[in-house]
Amino acid sequence: MLDAGIDKAHRDTVLGHSLQGMDAHYLVPSEDSLRHAMDRFSKWLDKQLADASASVDQNVDQNKKRT
Repeated sequence: MLDAGIDKAHRDTVLGHSLQGMDAHYLVPSEDSLRHAMDRFSKWLDKQLADASASVDQNVDQNKKRT
């Protein structure tokens, strides 16, 4: 989530971590901002998965090795 650009308050809220100190009073994300953060993270994750699958060799040798 950090690599996707999601700030700490949103990451903590999404992951179920409690906000500590003054964060608990001033940095309570709204539902709209959480939705925006999750949309941003989902787009980032989709791109990461697409990039990873594009680099995977899909060829499999189906011939049995003869000994």
